[in-house]
Amino acid sequence: MADDVLDALMDDEIPVKKLSKGETKTTGASKIRTESTRRLTEVELSVLRALRDTKKVRLICRMTGYPEVVVTKAIERLIEKGYIDENLNVLREPEVKAERRRSQRKSGKLLLIDIAIAIMVLILVIGIAYYFFT
Repeated sequence: MADDVLDALMDDEIPVKKLSKGETKTTGASKIRTESTRRLTEVELSVLRALRDTKKVRLICRMTGYPEVVVTKAIERLIEKGYIDENLNVLREPEVKAERRRSQRKSGKLLLIDIAIAIMVLILVIGIAYYFFT
């Protein structure tokens, strides 16, 4: 059961096998690994960030909030992927894709919805005040 939990937490890719008649079946990521994709999971990213500050596993557990088993498994996978060496020295930084940011301006529809909600709350407050004070 612990292996299933670790696989779920550390899973960065789940290959899908096509079956006959359009059915699909997912296979465990620990069984099939491809060399072409080397994405890091959130667990691995947080452990890698914590490894810049300290090399003690228990301190990394406190910093990230993950159990010691998950942290040690993440360290093993980071070594396999070539991000750190055996002495837990960071060899290379993860490649982060530039995400498209949303504009800070609200769209016209969202602004109208916000105004409508404010008017409804104002009507509710006036109605409650009218009920209690008349």
